[in-house]
Amino acid sequence: MSQVIAPSAANDKTLLTYSALNTFRNCPRKYKNRYLDKLRPRERAEALSFGSVIHTAIELWYRSQNAESRLRDVLTYIDDAFEDRLADSNQMVQWHLATAMIRGYAERYAIEEFEIVEVEKEFVGEIRNPDTGRQSQTFRIAGKVDGIVHCHDGLYLIEHKTASTVDSSYLDKLWTDTQIALYCHYLRELGYPIVGVIYNVLLKSRLKQGKGETQEEYEARKAELAAKNKSGKSTAKRQMPETDDEFQVRLTEWYSRPEAFHREFIYLSEDRLAMLQDEVWEITQQYLDARRRGKWLLNTSNCFSYQRPCEYLAYCQSGFNPNVADNLYEIALPNEELSRVDSEAPPF
Repeated sequence: MSQVIAPSAANDKTLLTYSALNTFRNCPRKYKNRYLDKLRPRERAEALSFGSVIHTAIELWYRSQNAESRLRDVLTYIDDAFEDRLADSNQMVQWHLATAMIRGYAERYAIEEFEIVEVEKEFVGEIRNPDTGRQSQTFRIAGKVDGIVHCHDGLYLIEHKTASTVDSSYLDKLWTDTQIALYCHYLRELGYPIVGVIYNVLLKSRLKQGKGETQEEYEARKAELAAKNKSGKSTAKRQMPETDDEFQVRLTEWYSRPEAFHREFIYLSEDRLAMLQDEVWEITQQYLDARRRGKWLLNTSNCFSYQRPCEYLAYCQSGFNPNVADNLYEIALPNEELSRVDSEAPPF
């Protein structure tokens, strides 16, 4: 996975990732902030951080299928990821959840229904004019998928996700996952006859570790119970904090439930794949026009997607004040998740 593609005439084109493509489509100004100015928020969302840890843990799990220390190694990684948990209560909450989730996953899928073909598969493919079939002279597309597996009826992409709940609305949204469908097309061109996608969903338990009660809370509860008793007394005992071991036992029980994990199979539509190729081409043409004219429009309807503000909202509200950029953002190359892409190639 760490191989670097050497520069050549064939790959001197600007590399386009789905994240950049989608960012430009949703808000050209956000694209400029991230992919041209290379601004990245100094503080990352907690949900993203937890999801990243689980994603890497599952990657390690499938990379070491035959290792006797498989589970122990993954749990050690989780320990290291939350190394400040004794001093940071938020890290402790996430550590408990991640540890129990991976233990439950290892128990549920000790024997898999598929064969692992690729883990964290990266690719680079050609963007084509849908009308002529000719390759773009400006762009190529690069990406990475969580894995490729072989089931009884063919090859599937497998995509790992964490979620708070899996209901009909969540499952309907999986159909709209343009990124994975698009990547299926390009992997087909590279010789992987993908027939569908397996969404491997790990549910986040909502259990909370018992904090117990303070002496004052205990005295108040005891007095209230005594007042309701004819004898004027109460045998209530103080509720003590739940230990880490006790909480892990409760979480383990939760992750033994069938609904703690879910796998959804979605088959590919050839019409949809063709439509996505058309969209990619059109967006690249819009990008070329924006770059030529230096016009990066701000799409305010995208400022509060997913029930939270865009990470660049403060910067845009400031009128792109450089002081705000210095305080809230750091300079970081985009597409850091792609190791095979030539580091000198400019991202889309």
